[in-house]
Amino acid sequence: MSEHNTNSAVFQTARCPKTEVQKETRKMKDNIAEKTKERWQGKRMHGQLPRCLDEKLVDIEQSYHWLKSGGIKGETESTIVAAQDQAISTNYFKNKILKEEIESKCLLCKQHEETIDHLTSGCPILAKNEYLMRHKVYTHLHY
Repeated sequence: MSEHNTNSAVFQTARCPKTEVQKETRKMKDNIAEKTKERWQGKRMHGQLPRCLDEKLVDIEQSYHWLKSGGIKGETESTIVAAQDQAISTNYFKNKILKEEIESKCLLCKQHEETIDHLTSGCPILAKNEYLMRHKVYTHLHY
């Protein structure tokens, strides 16, 4: 009996116009992508970036364009994504996630939690030189 139902479904699909099959395929793929995204965002460490993005201030499509366009090695991509998810081995990560007996404050400024965000743009010690140097390099590359 189930074989008859299967054959009937195959026959119905064969009679559908190609665009209908494509629409159904797109719906299924979108549904799978949405479920994958929900699982990713539901994890404690992974998915921090999408949870903290303010869609009013950030163009989500442009923010992820570099992932779609390629041009970078897989190792580089995985490191960037790990950094965005705060999954790089910082003192904060070791203390809060790995539960190691270690101070979670920044080793340089000793004032703030040593997170990726802090190290890339918020450390007052790094701000004196490193951020300026990085800015000069990118300015030079851009022009």
